[in-house]
Amino acid sequence: MILIIQDLFHLYVMNSISLDQLLEVEKDFYQTLQTYWRQHNYLQPKWWFIISLSALSPIAWFFLIDKKRITEITCFGLFYGTAASILDSIGSNALFWIYPVRITPYIYPQFYPYDVGIVIIPFMIAYQRWQQDFKKFFLASGVLAAFLAFIAEPTMEVLGIYKELIWKNYYSFPIYWLLSVVCWKIIQKFKAWEKG
Repeated sequence: MILIIQDLFHLYVMNSISLDQLLEVEKDFYQTLQTYWRQHNYLQPKWWFIISLSALSPIAWFFLIDKKRITEITCFGLFYGTAASILDSIGSNALFWIYPVRITPYIYPQFYPYDVGIVIIPFMIAYQRWQQDFKKFFLASGVLAAFLAFIAEPTMEVLGIYKELIWKNYYSFPIYWLLSVVCWKIIQKFKAWEKG
């Protein structure tokens, strides 16, 4: 038994990585990422496209949002956006997909313009329009989830801005839809608590 424990300990020590080694690998990675970004992204047409998407989305949101309910609608968007960004980070870090075009090499992983401009703001508009009628919101969210999974994601892939590695766009469909329903339920619960 003692020999087994010693063997396991030696195996662990031989396969462990020190913090200094990890930092060195991360440093190399980020230097490589910065070089790639300068050579293949910065000031290229695809880069300008995502810069435009990042700038135009908040402007469109400002003109489309119901200012009388801005706090509630924005809260819905923040819940959706936070969850979408976390899931996007997990998927990117797990190498389910990658974003060959980045706004900057200093945010990793990233394609937050997609999360905000193409995903979050349309769901906020759907919430704004149909939040009082769950059935209509549910259906509208399903249509929007289908659009994102089966049209927006493949379009971004054709444009070379997004690339699926082991992910399939039809996996995204139920996630977009379920996330919208969960966020709707959370906001309705908060509203009920406010009323007491």
